[in-house]
Amino acid sequence: MKFSFSSFKRLIFYFAFFFVNIVFSEFVVRFATLGFKSGFPIFMILFSVSIAFLLSIICSIFKKSVGKILSFVFSSLLIIIFSTQVVYHQFADTFLSVTQIGADLGGNYGNAFFFLILENLIPLILLFVPVISLIFLHKIKLFESDGFPIPVFLIGILIFFVIHFTTVIFIPISSAANVYNENFDVCESEKHFGVLTTLRIEIREILFDSGYKTPSLNIRDENIDVLNQTVENTDLSLPIKEEDVDFVFGYNITDIDFDKLIAEETNKKALDLHKYFQVQTATKKNPYTGMYEDYNFIFIIAESFSYHVIDKDRTPTLYKLSTQGFQFNDYYNVISDNTCNGEYTMMSGLLPDTRLLAVGWNTFYYNNSFTKSRNNYLPFCFGNQFNKVGKESYAFHYYSYNFYRRFLTHPNLGYQFFAMNKGLVSDGNYPTSDLTMMKQALPKFLKKNEDGTISPFHAYFLTFSGHLPYYFESNDMAAKNQAVTKNLPYSIRVKAYIAAQQELENALTYLLDELEKAGVLDNTVICLTNDHYPYNLGIKKLSELAGYELDELYDKHRSSLILWNSKMTAPVNVDVPCCSLDIIPTISNLFGLEYDSRLLMGKDILAEGDHIAIFFDKSFVTDKVMYNAKTKKVTLREGVTEIPEGYIEKYIKIVEDKFNASENMIYCDYYKKVYKNAE
Repeated sequence: MKFSFSSFKRLIFYFAFFFVNIVFSEFVVRFATLGFKSGFPIFMILFSVSIAFLLSIICSIFKKSVGKILSFVFSSLLIIIFSTQVVYHQFADTFLSVTQIGADLGGNYGNAFFFLILENLIPLILLFVPVISLIFLHKIKLFESDGFPIPVFLIGILIFFVIHFTTVIFIPISSAANVYNENFDVCESEKHFGVLTTLRIEIREILFDSGYKTPSLNIRDENIDVLNQTVENTDLSLPIKEEDVDFVFGYNITDIDFDKLIAEETNKKALDLHKYFQVQTATKKNPYTGMYEDYNFIFIIAESFSYHVIDKDRTPTLYKLSTQGFQFNDYYNVISDNTCNGEYTMMSGLLPDTRLLAVGWNTFYYNNSFTKSRNNYLPFCFGNQFNKVGKESYAFHYYSYNFYRRFLTHPNLGYQFFAMNKGLVSDGNYPTSDLTMMKQALPKFLKKNEDGTISPFHAYFLTFSGHLPYYFESNDMAAKNQAVTKNLPYSIRVKAYIAAQQELENALTYLLDELEKAGVLDNTVICLTNDHYPYNLGIKKLSELAGYELDELYDKHRSSLILWNSKMTAPVNVDVPCCSLDIIPTISNLFGLEYDSRLLMGKDILAEGDHIAIFFDKSFVTDKVMYNAKTKKVTLREGVTEIPEGYIEKYIKIVEDKFNASENMIYCDYYKKVYKNAE
């Protein structure tokens, strides 16, 4: 079988076109989202060779007219894929994952996307250059040569696989190996491999990922059987009374016979976890244990809240709560850009599965750590904890009751759950008003009994007024409170963000007034933090709000943990590193709730010993270092001149264990195996 060069001309020209098209478009997206300092993506270019070759084979095997149609179809699809990532990155400061497709983006954010498109007009126009050039190339009949028969097509497919897997062979010797094979992350993958290869890896993960990793055990030398020691004063700036120093405290643990559990366990995942938790060190109780035992508790996760918005004059209630209560001066939010994972972290004390969950095409909105654990036994969640000690638990969210399937997950946490169309009536705004939510919610638990008293309660609020988009034209809360930003020296989007967050201030002011009218303010503890940083602002706009340039990792995720009671006469300064994982054990200890500190990934912030703040990408902060897991950069903290040998490796292992253990606890319903099976 003989073939002339003309038989392959169409293949060669299509390959050249698609290769240039893909590489050009990848760099447009890269520069528009990550900037010019994001490194040279060699694997993105190498994988573009195989992708371009595959598309050119498909366009060349058919008749000229069919090949022409396919070339425009493929080029149009590429425009959609690439332009979507440009706009979405501007929208959410991250890349769009396949599992996030399905959110109501058009209905609620239509106006915002119009402005985002205008802001990204230049890169979006550039993405249309290849398809415009394709029109010209077809006009000059560049692709008019004959195609080739089926046998050559099959050989071409074989060549495609050779090109593809030759590229794959070199990945293990690169810094991209971990992202490609084990710890897939959309943002990191985009940096190394580009848009198209990230899309392919995501689909691979969805179809073939097992959803299970065996946690590598971190066996330590501490003797955890010694359960009674004298408490030592620590570097916490805590008002510990002198007479309390010699008091002997126990540990926050429950009665678990790990030897028996290990001997009887047949499930591999649970067995590994039994061995892992058996060697974890429990945290000691302390002078703050049970301090608020008889108090009510209100927990507020504020949508996209940043402490940079707090102002003594503009937000006096937030200012009071943040300056008169506990001062957690080195607090970070674990999760970067997702309300559901942020909520799960704070409500469970565990890390979410940060990879694609399960197998199949369910989007993240229906298939996440919360929904995967909706039938699991979760004894340490606040709702279940407070119900156990006789305080009725209520959860409120002023948005659709079925978003993220909260109507299934939150009752499992022990809550009577209220949301729009489930006990709360919509105010017709987007985002909805936190103040209106409070007005509808408070009567449900501040109602008086026949004897005139109010039953002890725990109330959880997930606010919504601070939700993106931050444009006055498409955010009803920003428009409502626009007047407070009139004389502020910020750009329009920052002003819109401040105005939207003003509704949280209005809601908190109303909350405190109503608690005082009901006579329960002094007997109620309020805790407030955010679900994630305001990613719709992006780091540049957030820096504008802060008044100085923020670090892309540490400053961006540095946050505020407000813990306040009206009877506090002076702030309590706590300077240890801590994060949203630590909320469950800290509050549980303060309220004297029974929990096992070994089985949570966070730690009581007020307990003695080492503390660590963990980030979504496995970076971490201790009292000695700040470690960036992406760059492997170690930054010594102020006053630290050196660290012990093996210090970084030790904490990398600890963090990795916590992620793996948390993930596996979801899939084997671990708490049920420890407690219910032991009953």
